[in-house]
Amino acid sequence: MQIYIEKQAKNYPQTKNILQKFKSANIIWIDNYKNIFDKKIPLNTSLKPNFIVAKLNSNSITKAPDWYWHNNNQAYFLKTSLNCVFDCSYCFLKWAFKNDIPVYFINYEDIKSEILQKIKNINLEEKKEIEKNDYELKLEQNIKYKNKIWFYSSDYSDILAMDQISWFMQNFVSFFEKFDNTMMEVRTKSANIKPILDLWFVPKNTEFAFSLNPQELIKKYESGTSNLEERIKAINILLKKGYKVGLRFLPLLPVKNYEKIYSEFVKEISEKIDMKKISSTFVSGLLYTVSDYNNILKKYPKLDILYRLKKDDNLFFREKRELRDFFYKLFKSLDKKCFICLDEN
Repeated sequence: MQIYIEKQAKNYPQTKNILQKFKSANIIWIDNYKNIFDKKIPLNTSLKPNFIVAKLNSNSITKAPDWYWHNNNQAYFLKTSLNCVFDCSYCFLKWAFKNDIPVYFINYEDIKSEILQKIKNINLEEKKEIEKNDYELKLEQNIKYKNKIWFYSSDYSDILAMDQISWFMQNFVSFFEKFDNTMMEVRTKSANIKPILDLWFVPKNTEFAFSLNPQELIKKYESGTSNLEERIKAINILLKKGYKVGLRFLPLLPVKNYEKIYSEFVKEISEKIDMKKISSTFVSGLLYTVSDYNNILKKYPKLDILYRLKKDDNLFFREKRELRDFFYKLFKSLDKKCFICLDEN
Protein backbone atom coordinates (compact mmCIF):
# COMPACT_ATOMS: atom_id res chain seq x y z
CA MET A 1 0.00 0.00 0.00
CA GLN A 2 1.19 3.50 -0.86
CA ILE A 3 -0.17 6.65 0.79
CA TYR A 4 0.71 10.23 -0.11
CA ILE A 5 0.39 12.67 2.81
CA GLU A 6 0.73 16.42 2.72
CA LYS A 7 3.35 17.71 5.12
CA GLN A 8 0.88 20.29 6.44
CA ALA A 9 -1.51 17.44 7.33
CA LYS A 10 1.05 15.51 9.37
CA ASN A 11 0.00 16.45 12.90
CA TYR A 12 -3.79 16.15 12.61
CA PRO A 13 -5.51 13.42 14.67
CA GLN A 14 -6.99 11.83 11.54
CA THR A 15 -3.55 11.52 9.96
CA LYS A 16 -2.19 9.89 13.09
CA ASN A 17 -5.11 7.44 13.03
CA ILE A 18 -4.34 6.56 9.41
CA LEU A 19 -0.63 6.06 10.13
CA GLN A 20 -1.55 3.80 13.04
CA LYS A 21 -4.05 1.81 10.95
CA PHE A 22 -1.72 1.32 7.97
CA LYS A 23 1.61 0.72 9.70
CA SER A 24 3.09 -1.24 6.82
CA ALA A 25 2.14 1.30 4.14
CA ASN A 26 4.74 3.13 2.11
CA ILE A 27 4.29 6.78 3.15
CA ILE A 28 5.36 9.50 0.74
CA TRP A 29 5.33 13.06 2.10
CA ILE A 30 4.31 15.75 -0.38
CA ASP A 31 3.94 19.53 -0.36
CA ASN A 32 0.55 19.78 -2.03
CA TYR A 33 -1.99 17.08 -2.88
CA LYS A 34 -2.73 18.79 -6.19
CA ASN A 35 0.74 17.87 -7.40
CA ILE A 36 -0.57 14.29 -7.56
CA PHE A 37 -4.32 14.77 -7.83
CA ASP A 38 -4.15 17.16 -10.77
CA LYS A 39 -2.05 14.83 -12.92
CA LYS A 40 -3.08 12.05 -15.24
CA ILE A 41 -1.57 8.91 -13.73
CA PRO A 42 -1.72 5.61 -15.66
CA LEU A 43 -3.61 2.90 -13.82
CA ASN A 44 -0.73 0.42 -14.00
CA THR A 45 2.00 2.69 -12.65
CA SER A 46 3.75 1.70 -9.43
CA LEU A 47 3.69 5.35 -8.38
CA LYS A 48 -0.08 5.52 -8.12
CA PRO A 49 -1.05 5.93 -4.44
CA ASN A 50 -3.91 4.06 -2.82
CA PHE A 51 -5.09 7.40 -1.49
CA ILE A 52 -3.97 10.90 -0.53
CA VAL A 53 -4.28 12.63 2.84
CA ALA A 54 -4.48 16.40 2.71
CA LYS A 55 -5.56 19.57 4.44
CA LEU A 56 -8.46 21.39 2.80
CA ASN A 57 -7.51 25.05 2.44
CA SER A 58 -10.52 26.05 0.34
CA ASN A 59 -14.21 26.07 1.26
CA SER A 60 -15.75 22.77 2.24
CA ILE A 61 -19.28 24.07 1.63
CA THR A 62 -20.80 24.96 -1.71
CA LYS A 63 -24.35 26.00 -2.49
CA ALA A 64 -26.63 23.33 -3.91
CA PRO A 65 -28.99 24.32 -6.76
CA ASP A 66 -32.39 25.48 -5.51
CA TRP A 67 -34.05 22.59 -7.37
CA TYR A 68 -31.79 19.98 -5.76
CA TRP A 69 -33.73 17.48 -3.69
CA HIS A 70 -35.60 19.50 -1.05
CA ASN A 71 -36.28 22.56 -3.23
CA ASN A 72 -34.63 24.50 -0.45
CA ASN A 73 -32.57 27.64 -0.94
CA GLN A 74 -30.61 26.71 2.18
CA ALA A 75 -28.99 23.50 0.99
CA TYR A 76 -25.28 22.86 0.63
CA PHE A 77 -22.82 20.24 -0.55
CA LEU A 78 -20.30 19.29 2.14
CA LYS A 79 -16.85 18.23 0.94
CA THR A 80 -14.54 16.18 3.17
CA SER A 81 -13.12 13.88 0.49
CA LEU A 82 -12.86 13.56 -3.28
CA ASN A 83 -13.36 10.55 -5.54
CA CYS A 84 -15.04 7.28 -4.70
CA VAL A 85 -14.02 3.71 -3.98
CA PHE A 86 -16.88 2.53 -6.22
CA ASP A 87 -16.84 2.55 -10.02
CA CYS A 88 -20.31 3.42 -11.31
CA SER A 89 -20.07 3.77 -15.06
CA TYR A 90 -22.40 6.80 -15.31
CA CYS A 91 -20.92 8.82 -12.40
CA PHE A 92 -19.82 12.43 -12.96
CA LEU A 93 -16.67 11.76 -10.92
CA LYS A 94 -15.33 9.78 -13.88
CA TRP A 95 -14.53 12.99 -15.71
CA ALA A 96 -14.64 15.58 -12.93
CA PHE A 97 -10.98 15.12 -11.97
CA LYS A 98 -7.72 14.25 -13.72
CA ASN A 99 -7.51 10.84 -12.01
CA ASP A 100 -9.50 8.58 -9.71
CA ILE A 101 -7.27 8.67 -6.61
CA PRO A 102 -9.30 9.20 -3.41
CA VAL A 103 -8.36 12.25 -1.34
CA TYR A 104 -9.20 12.54 2.36
CA PHE A 105 -9.25 16.00 3.93
CA ILE A 106 -8.47 15.65 7.61
CA ASN A 107 -8.74 19.14 9.14
CA TYR A 108 -12.19 18.35 10.48
CA GLU A 109 -12.25 21.12 13.09
CA ASP A 110 -11.76 23.72 10.36
CA ILE A 111 -14.60 22.17 8.38
CA LYS A 112 -16.87 22.11 11.43
CA SER A 113 -16.08 25.77 12.08
CA GLU A 114 -17.10 26.61 8.53
CA ILE A 115 -20.39 24.72 8.96
CA LEU A 116 -21.08 26.49 12.23
CA GLN A 117 -20.36 29.89 10.70
CA LYS A 118 -22.69 29.14 7.81
CA ILE A 119 -25.49 28.28 10.23
CA LYS A 120 -24.78 31.42 12.25
CA ASN A 121 -24.96 33.56 9.13
CA ILE A 122 -28.26 32.02 8.05
CA ASN A 123 -29.62 32.45 11.53
CA LEU A 124 -28.66 36.10 11.56
CA GLU A 125 -30.21 36.69 8.17
CA GLU A 126 -33.50 35.06 9.13
CA LYS A 127 -33.72 36.50 12.62
CA LYS A 128 -32.53 40.08 12.33
CA GLU A 129 -35.11 41.12 14.89
CA ILE A 130 -33.28 39.26 17.64
CA GLU A 131 -30.71 41.34 19.47
CA LYS A 132 -27.19 40.04 19.25
CA ASN A 133 -26.84 39.16 22.94
CA ASP A 134 -30.03 37.12 22.90
CA TYR A 135 -28.94 35.47 19.68
CA GLU A 136 -25.58 34.44 21.09
CA LEU A 137 -27.28 32.97 24.13
CA LYS A 138 -29.65 30.95 21.99
CA LEU A 139 -26.80 29.87 19.79
CA GLU A 140 -24.99 28.32 22.73
CA GLN A 141 -28.11 26.37 23.68
CA ASN A 142 -29.75 25.55 20.38
CA ILE A 143 -29.72 27.03 16.91
CA LYS A 144 -33.19 27.68 15.52
CA TYR A 145 -34.44 29.23 12.30
CA LYS A 146 -37.47 29.05 10.05
CA ASN A 147 -36.48 26.57 7.37
CA LYS A 148 -34.31 23.51 7.56
CA ILE A 149 -30.76 23.69 6.29
CA TRP A 150 -29.54 20.58 4.48
CA PHE A 151 -25.94 19.50 4.12
CA TYR A 152 -25.33 16.79 1.51
CA SER A 153 -22.16 14.96 2.47
CA SER A 154 -21.83 12.34 -0.25
CA ASP A 155 -21.75 14.09 -3.59
CA TYR A 156 -17.96 13.99 -4.00
CA SER A 157 -17.53 10.43 -2.71
CA ASP A 158 -19.46 7.66 -1.00
CA ILE A 159 -18.82 8.76 2.58
CA LEU A 160 -20.09 5.58 4.23
CA ALA A 161 -18.07 3.30 1.97
CA MET A 162 -14.91 5.26 2.83
CA ASP A 163 -15.53 5.52 6.56
CA GLN A 164 -12.89 2.95 7.54
CA ILE A 165 -10.29 5.55 6.58
CA SER A 166 -12.10 8.85 7.13
CA TRP A 167 -13.99 8.09 10.38
CA PHE A 168 -16.53 10.57 9.07
CA MET A 169 -19.47 9.13 11.01
CA GLN A 170 -17.99 9.50 14.46
CA ASN A 171 -16.72 12.99 13.67
CA PHE A 172 -19.73 14.58 12.00
CA VAL A 173 -22.96 12.78 12.92
CA SER A 174 -22.72 13.81 16.58
CA PHE A 175 -21.60 17.30 15.55
CA PHE A 176 -24.86 17.91 13.68
CA GLU A 177 -26.89 16.84 16.71
CA LYS A 178 -26.30 20.20 18.42
CA PHE A 179 -28.44 22.08 15.89
CA ASP A 180 -32.19 22.42 15.48
CA ASN A 181 -33.71 22.41 11.99
CA THR A 182 -30.42 21.34 10.44
CA MET A 183 -30.04 18.04 8.64
CA MET A 184 -27.21 16.10 7.07
CA GLU A 185 -27.77 13.51 4.35
CA VAL A 186 -25.37 10.59 4.05
CA ARG A 187 -26.08 8.99 0.68
CA THR A 188 -24.57 5.61 -0.10
CA LYS A 189 -24.48 2.47 -2.21
CA SER A 190 -22.75 0.59 0.60
CA ALA A 191 -24.35 -1.91 2.96
CA ASN A 192 -21.55 -1.54 5.51
CA ILE A 193 -23.57 0.11 8.28
CA LYS A 194 -21.18 -0.85 11.07
CA PRO A 195 -19.84 2.73 11.37
CA ILE A 196 -23.44 3.90 11.86
CA LEU A 197 -24.29 1.27 14.45
CA ASP A 198 -20.98 1.91 16.24
CA LEU A 199 -22.17 5.43 17.04
CA TRP A 200 -24.25 3.88 19.83
CA PHE A 201 -27.03 6.43 19.48
CA VAL A 202 -29.77 7.16 16.95
CA PRO A 203 -29.22 10.65 15.52
CA LYS A 204 -32.16 12.93 14.90
CA ASN A 205 -30.36 15.21 12.43
CA THR A 206 -28.85 12.72 9.99
CA GLU A 207 -30.73 10.82 7.30
CA PHE A 208 -29.00 7.78 5.84
CA ALA A 209 -30.09 7.62 2.22
CA PHE A 210 -29.57 4.48 0.16
CA SER A 211 -29.36 4.71 -3.62
CA LEU A 212 -31.20 1.76 -5.15
CA ASN A 213 -31.53 0.23 -8.60
CA PRO A 214 -32.57 -3.20 -9.90
CA GLN A 215 -29.91 -5.83 -9.20
CA GLU A 216 -29.22 -6.57 -12.86
CA LEU A 217 -28.42 -2.88 -13.38
CA ILE A 218 -26.31 -2.70 -10.22
CA LYS A 219 -24.28 -5.61 -11.57
CA LYS A 220 -23.82 -4.00 -14.99
CA TYR A 221 -23.38 -0.31 -14.14
CA GLU A 222 -22.43 0.01 -10.44
CA SER A 223 -19.18 -1.91 -10.11
CA GLY A 224 -17.95 -2.58 -6.59
CA THR A 225 -21.12 -1.46 -4.83
CA SER A 226 -23.18 -3.59 -2.48
CA ASN A 227 -25.82 -5.68 -4.17
CA LEU A 228 -29.52 -4.89 -3.80
CA GLU A 229 -30.18 -7.64 -1.27
CA GLU A 230 -27.39 -6.36 0.97
CA ARG A 231 -28.63 -2.79 0.76
CA ILE A 232 -32.19 -3.82 1.63
CA LYS A 233 -30.92 -5.81 4.62
CA ALA A 234 -28.95 -2.78 5.84
CA ILE A 235 -31.99 -0.53 5.40
CA ASN A 236 -34.20 -2.84 7.45
CA ILE A 237 -31.65 -3.09 10.26
CA LEU A 238 -31.50 0.69 10.54
CA LEU A 239 -35.28 1.05 10.32
CA LYS A 240 -35.77 -1.49 13.10
CA LYS A 241 -33.44 0.51 15.33
CA GLY A 242 -35.20 3.79 14.61
CA TYR A 243 -32.75 5.56 12.29
CA LYS A 244 -33.95 8.04 9.69
CA VAL A 245 -33.60 6.23 6.37
CA GLY A 246 -34.26 7.64 2.92
CA LEU A 247 -34.45 5.89 -0.44
CA ARG A 248 -32.90 7.44 -3.55
CA PHE A 249 -34.04 5.84 -6.78
CA LEU A 250 -31.37 7.29 -8.98
CA PRO A 251 -30.23 7.41 -11.55
CA LEU A 252 -33.04 5.52 -13.18
CA LEU A 253 -31.50 4.12 -16.31
CA PRO A 254 -32.98 4.04 -19.85
CA VAL A 255 -32.22 0.39 -20.51
CA LYS A 256 -34.03 -2.00 -22.80
CA ASN A 257 -37.17 -3.48 -21.22
CA TYR A 258 -37.09 -0.78 -18.56
CA GLU A 259 -40.85 -1.10 -17.95
CA LYS A 260 -40.57 -4.75 -16.91
CA ILE A 261 -37.28 -4.35 -15.04
CA TYR A 262 -38.39 -1.39 -12.95
CA SER A 263 -41.94 -2.64 -12.35
CA GLU A 264 -40.52 -5.84 -10.85
CA PHE A 265 -38.02 -3.76 -8.89
CA VAL A 266 -40.71 -1.56 -7.32
CA LYS A 267 -42.72 -4.64 -6.43
CA GLU A 268 -39.66 -6.10 -4.70
CA ILE A 269 -39.03 -2.90 -2.75
CA SER A 270 -42.67 -2.69 -1.62
CA GLU A 271 -42.57 -6.29 -0.40
CA LYS A 272 -39.23 -6.12 1.40
CA ILE A 273 -39.20 -2.60 2.90
CA ASP A 274 -41.88 -1.05 5.11
CA MET A 275 -42.36 2.18 3.20
CA LYS A 276 -44.30 3.75 6.07
CA LYS A 277 -41.05 3.87 8.03
CA ILE A 278 -39.04 5.54 5.26
CA SER A 279 -38.25 9.21 5.95
CA SER A 280 -38.16 10.34 2.33
CA THR A 281 -37.86 9.15 -1.25
CA PHE A 282 -36.33 10.83 -4.25
CA VAL A 283 -36.42 9.85 -7.90
CA SER A 284 -34.33 11.09 -10.80
CA GLY A 285 -33.49 9.86 -14.24
CA LEU A 286 -30.05 9.96 -15.78
CA LEU A 287 -29.21 13.62 -16.12
CA TYR A 288 -26.19 15.51 -17.47
CA THR A 289 -25.48 19.08 -18.34
CA VAL A 290 -24.52 19.47 -21.98
CA SER A 291 -20.89 19.93 -21.01
CA ASP A 292 -20.85 16.87 -18.73
CA TYR A 293 -22.56 14.76 -21.37
CA ASN A 294 -19.94 15.64 -23.94
CA ASN A 295 -17.18 14.85 -21.46
CA ILE A 296 -18.46 11.41 -20.49
CA LEU A 297 -19.34 10.52 -24.09
CA LYS A 298 -15.81 11.37 -25.12
CA LYS A 299 -14.33 9.28 -22.31
CA TYR A 300 -16.75 6.35 -22.54
CA PRO A 301 -18.04 6.19 -26.14
CA LYS A 302 -19.23 2.60 -25.70
CA LEU A 303 -21.50 3.27 -22.72
CA ASP A 304 -24.86 2.22 -24.15
CA ILE A 305 -27.17 4.23 -21.91
CA LEU A 306 -25.65 7.51 -23.10
CA TYR A 307 -27.15 7.01 -26.54
CA ARG A 308 -30.66 6.77 -25.11
CA LEU A 309 -30.61 10.34 -23.87
CA LYS A 310 -31.66 13.49 -25.71
CA LYS A 311 -31.04 17.18 -25.23
CA ASP A 312 -33.80 18.81 -23.24
CA ASP A 313 -34.29 22.60 -23.56
CA ASN A 314 -30.58 22.98 -24.34
CA LEU A 315 -29.74 22.58 -20.65
CA PHE A 316 -29.53 18.87 -20.01
CA PHE A 317 -29.21 15.53 -21.70
CA ARG A 318 -31.80 13.21 -20.15
CA GLU A 319 -34.34 10.49 -20.92
CA LYS A 320 -37.26 11.27 -23.17
CA ARG A 321 -40.39 12.54 -21.44
CA GLU A 322 -42.36 9.34 -22.06
CA LEU A 323 -39.81 7.30 -20.13
CA ARG A 324 -39.61 9.84 -17.29
CA ASP A 325 -43.39 9.90 -16.93
CA PHE A 326 -43.43 6.13 -16.64
CA PHE A 327 -40.84 6.26 -13.87
CA TYR A 328 -42.64 9.03 -12.00
CA LYS A 329 -45.98 7.25 -12.04
CA LEU A 330 -44.34 4.01 -10.96
CA PHE A 331 -42.49 5.47 -7.98
CA LYS A 332 -45.41 7.66 -6.94
CA SER A 333 -47.34 4.40 -6.57
CA LEU A 334 -44.65 3.27 -4.15
CA ASP A 335 -44.63 6.57 -2.22
CA LYS A 336 -47.04 9.36 -3.16
CA LYS A 337 -44.72 11.90 -1.49
CA CYS A 338 -41.76 10.85 -3.62
CA PHE A 339 -39.80 13.92 -4.71
CA ILE A 340 -39.20 14.19 -8.45
CA CYS A 341 -36.07 15.91 -9.65
CA LEU A 342 -36.47 18.79 -12.14
CA ASP A 343 -40.01 17.87 -13.17
CA GLU A 344 -43.38 18.74 -11.75
CA ASN A 345 -44.56 16.52 -8.91
